[in-house]
Amino acid sequence: MGLRKRRCPIMLTIRQIAQLAGVSRGTVDRVLNNRAGVNPETAARVRRIAEEVGYQPNIAGQLLAARKRDLRIAFVCCDTPDTVYFQDVLRAAREKAASLEPFGITVNFYLFQEMSEGAITEVLARLEADRPDGVALLPMTVPPVQSFISRMEERGTPMVFYNADYAAKRLCYVGCDYIQAGRVAAGLTALCTDRKGTVLFLTHHDLESPPYLARSQGFRQELVRYPELRLFQEEAVVFQNEDCTQAVETVRRHPEINAVYIVNLGDFSICRSVYEGAGRPLSIITSDLVPVQREMLREGVISATMTQQPEVQGALPIQILSDYLLFDELPRKDRFYTDLSIRIAQNM
Repeated sequence: MGLRKRRCPIMLTIRQIAQLAGVSRGTVDRVLNNRAGVNPETAARVRRIAEEVGYQPNIAGQLLAARKRDLRIAFVCCDTPDTVYFQDVLRAAREKAASLEPFGITVNFYLFQEMSEGAITEVLARLEADRPDGVALLPMTVPPVQSFISRMEERGTPMVFYNADYAAKRLCYVGCDYIQAGRVAAGLTALCTDRKGTVLFLTHHDLESPPYLARSQGFRQELVRYPELRLFQEEAVVFQNEDCTQAVETVRRHPEINAVYIVNLGDFSICRSVYEGAGRPLSIITSDLVPVQREMLREGVISATMTQQPEVQGALPIQILSDYLLFDELPRKDRFYTDLSIRIAQNM
């Protein structure tokens, strides 16, 4: 039996509506502010109860309560010439941070502008000294970051990881399902090569990064569906910044290679170097979509690429942390996988 709407409604709080609906305060806040992420049936129940009790939002009171808490979130990200992808992540994170300022939430940005262990340690030491209430972090496998994560766990500081996951006590992960990305890359390669030929893996910097390992695993899993399509070799050829000599020479000396999957890009010039160095038709499959990739897709240098929603990776970790800190709301799942969108020259 529904609640009878009051002629002279008593001002109920979000907490009281949450109790009546059997949900968290954060869920009620999401529904009443028309934000995504709530089951439609739950959202309908919350709206019905709010209407029946004559709820009117007390925005001023909410803002005042939020400001009293003076919450600070730390957003840790890369900002170097070799990490162009994260420019879109940062842009989205800054926009989300600006939207939370009226609620008394400050987002401070801690940027790795040099990837040496010393520089990373310095940035993280500054972050720790600021003692944030929550941290959104790209959990790289370098020792300073791993040690930092352990210290945050000991302090009980809530963390959300994005772009890469790591075995730790974090609230959740926001980013790509890299095994699935590898499977999609194999499917794209098959389409571009008429399901036959030889594929070369290329990757930036090293063979131990979790995204490389997961993507290559997914690619191999899917490749069994195409018996006439094989790998040139099990491990990728590694290229460094501005040094893709080995990759170019491998493609040039082995005419049977008709496709290249660049597992981790890093330096985007590798695409043009390999394409031009081959001296023959070559299908190149990549990930992400930065301006230089758009240009190479239009030119036909890159055959296809997969995006992984950098805007979501920037904004959602901050939203999850703010919901947790303001409303004690845990994320509704452990991993929020971003969509894998395929781009070719025709949908630029």
